[in-house]
Amino acid sequence: MKSTYATAALLSISLLGSLPLTSFAAEGDAASTVTSKGEINFKADSTPTYPVDPTNPEDPKPPVDPNPGTPGPLAIDFASSFKFGEQIISTKNETYYAAAQTFTDGDTGPNYVQVTDKRGTFEGWTLSVAQSGQFATADTDGSKELTGAALTLGNGEVDSVTDLAYKPGTVAAETTLVPDQKVELVAANTDQGMGTWVYRFGNKENTNADASVALSVPGKTPKMAKQYSTTLNWSLETIPANLNS
Repeated sequence: MKSTYATAALLSISLLGSLPLTSFAAEGDAASTVTSKGEINFKADSTPTYPVDPTNPEDPKPPVDPNPGTPGPLAIDFASSFKFGEQIISTKNETYYAAAQTFTDGDTGPNYVQVTDKRGTFEGWTLSVAQSGQFATADTDGSKELTGAALTLGNGEVDSVTDLAYKPGTVAAETTLVPDQKVELVAANTDQGMGTWVYRFGNKENTNADASVALSVPGKTPKMAKQYSTTLNWSLETIPANLNS
């Protein structure tokens, strides 16, 4: 008996499979429509963004001796230190140029500052810098300043893997710093500056990386046969601003 029922069931399936498909909708009826949705939610990202190649921001590129960046979804990821090397004491007006930024793979490129905005608010931001005091020696019995010395950041450009239609609206091409005075360098207004951006001192072709950050020193300034240094304080703020305001 079980064998007969099994055969009958198989036969029924076979017969149904051979029947042509027939629409039972009445002629002239409208087609049925249904809508559905696709959704995705984004949130601010506080994880660090690692340094990239200043001439090709799509590629990660670890610098030698990186300065620690700031945490958070709006962050300065990296800022170059400017190294002017060892120079002979001169009684003439001289201009010295910072060496290009070096990377762990042995390459060199423009000195740069890297900024990332992963807040997801499209608010904009302002990058500024302040030179903390004049170049000076670190003598414990009284330091000597490099009186009249001036640090100039030249050939300033911004670049990103983000569509350049969203690039910051104001970018300082050349700025001479005054000790203890804060100066705004890059301003991204509302709907600008989202993602990771490099503000480099040198061109994309990497032909002037070692001729873009200059230190001019008057010949009349006495120099000790010692190291002189200063500190650059980079800051990133939410409030958009124009450099000329």
